[in-house]
Amino acid sequence: MWTSLEPAAITVDPGSVARVRLRVRNTGDTVEEYRLQPVGAAAGWTRVEPDVLRLYPGAEGTAEVAFAPPRTSDAVAGPTPFGIRVEPAEHPEIRDVAEGQVTVGPFTELRCELVPLAVRGRWRATAAVAVDNLGNQPLTVSLSGRENGDALTVVPEPTSVQAVPGRAAFAQLNIRPGRVSWVGGTSKHPFTVSVLRAGAPEPTDLRGTYLQPSVLPRWAMAVLSLLLVAALAFVALWFKSVPNVSTSAREKPGVSRKLPEKQQKPPTPPPPPPSKAPEEKPEEPQKEPPKDEGGDKGPKAQTIRSNANGGWYLQANRGSQADGTQIGQSPQWTGDQFGRNQWWIIHHYAEDNTVALEPGSAPGSVAQLKENTNEVELWKADPEQLKSGQLPPQQKWRLVDAGNGRTRIVNMRNEECLTDLQNDKGAVSWKCTDGSDDRQDWKIAEGP
Repeated sequence: MWTSLEPAAITVDPGSVARVRLRVRNTGDTVEEYRLQPVGAAAGWTRVEPDVLRLYPGAEGTAEVAFAPPRTSDAVAGPTPFGIRVEPAEHPEIRDVAEGQVTVGPFTELRCELVPLAVRGRWRATAAVAVDNLGNQPLTVSLSGRENGDALTVVPEPTSVQAVPGRAAFAQLNIRPGRVSWVGGTSKHPFTVSVLRAGAPEPTDLRGTYLQPSVLPRWAMAVLSLLLVAALAFVALWFKSVPNVSTSAREKPGVSRKLPEKQQKPPTPPPPPPSKAPEEKPEEPQKEPPKDEGGDKGPKAQTIRSNANGGWYLQANRGSQADGTQIGQSPQWTGDQFGRNQWWIIHHYAEDNTVALEPGSAPGSVAQLKENTNEVELWKADPEQLKSGQLPPQQKWRLVDAGNGRTRIVNMRNEECLTDLQNDKGAVSWKCTDGSDDRQDWKIAEGP
């Protein structure tokens, strides 16, 4: 028996059909019937027509093998080996398997859901975001909560999740009201969660409602009002019904005596003379924007602003110097409120045309990608490595000119661009888009 696949490798997109030809030759000396059956991971969406060949000695037959992967997560993107088992009816011991490879093309389909759509709580509430990957390749999704002014604070945890094909990933939403509602029934606060898939130009918005009941219900206020009225009425009746008591007793006449005089108090010492008011100190001159010591020697402190919505400042959140501090964005210039956390010292390394980003509030620390995520955090750098430029890839960035005075900041670990998510929680890296993108274009200047 002799078999051959033509071709032995083929590519097919989910939802379409691709075909190869299977040739079988009877090299024996008797009439033989060959049963053809697909085997392997692709057997569920593989068909052989016809599935039985009856051949005379020396004769050759042909069957068509059709691959029709469904547009679901069952057909995983990438190369998949397959086989067609050829089993002679008369001599099953000489069965053979013709092997080949079919490559399934990728497709993306994502479904996001907020569970539940309405949450309730006086002080706080929690919800969940379910991310269902209906495609055939892994997906990374970033989440951010849009705050409704000062009424709510919506914080996702974690801020990014990865969903494998055919599975769902979940992230928790921590929702806190801006103030406590003491009286007035139940208040409704709408909120929005943005879900952004890696590589997608626009996020998907999920809308929900936070129901905040008051601490004291309305019936309790009615009862308290009635009790207060009753208490005031009781007090008024009490004072009105007090009887007037008179007596007929008279003082007995007798010898009057002079009461002893009260002892005179010692004279009060005169008050001390008023102390002279302390002289007002002259106002200190307003500090100029911070500059690194050394004049023109070494890098200068600069600001890094995105090109979106008026320019958000890149910052080390609240000026913390601890490892793991999130690198976020703020729409306002805070000056020295958090210890120069919006000033950056850019170290240039000419050997490989890279830079390191050191915040002014945390000397010796640099901005890096968090391990196994695309989140940007603060981390203490080795002093010698910071000076020589021999830093690990997650701590090094490349400045790419985007034209019109804009710059893209690309991380050396994953070759993704620093992206402004328009919130003050955390910055991330995303796949660099083609052309202009205000969230990935930054302006680097020596002042606010």
